[in-house]
Amino acid sequence: MKRKKINENPRKTLLIVTSTEAESLYFSQMRKDCRYTNMTIIWADEAVTVEDMVKRAAQERTKGKFDSTWCVFGFSAMGLTPGQVREAVAISAKKKVQLAWTNPGIALWYLLHLQTPRMPIGDESLIDRTLGGVFPKFSSTAEYLLTEGASLHLKLFPTKAQAVVNAGNYNSIAQQNSGGVPPVQMAKLLNEISDICGNADMSHNQKLIGLKNS
Repeated sequence: MKRKKINENPRKTLLIVTSTEAESLYFSQMRKDCRYTNMTIIWADEAVTVEDMVKRAAQERTKGKFDSTWCVFGFSAMGLTPGQVREAVAISAKKKVQLAWTNPGIALWYLLHLQTPRMPIGDESLIDRTLGGVFPKFSSTAEYLLTEGASLHLKLFPTKAQAVVNAGNYNSIAQQNSGGVPPVQMAKLLNEISDICGNADMSHNQKLIGLKNS
């Protein structure tokens, strides 16, 4: 008697290339916390421009045969203007690479899990101080995510959906001050992660989930 073959489509794969080590660590936390085994994170530490990142991402996409490839970056880390980002969007589309960004940096995305700023924020130190009121010793550095902030994504996870709503509200407030380019372009990436990686498996983290002050 022949055994029936199980007809399963292979899982799609997702690549995220980041401009900073902190971004890489945050998405690596997400990968671990949610058990997204088909997500790969690469820090393009050699990249000076978004175009450099896109080139690296396109190379990795071809080499690893990834189904979906994204670059994640902050304006301040790369010294970007809205015009440069608009140009990068056009370039990346030709390379089959999508872009997600925060202005000024990734810490704004953390803050949006907690609130919608009432006015545009360009000062990263202000964001750090605000988050420091919730997460003691907070800083937007990679060192924080390797030490006191090793569970930051896990603490923010319960308010992920609210962060998307807050980001939309903040874009409405701040877009006029950012050259017509939304200061936060992360929702599309999150949707792609859900589509490709599926629902987060948080069963191993249930006792730890929640916003805490320690």
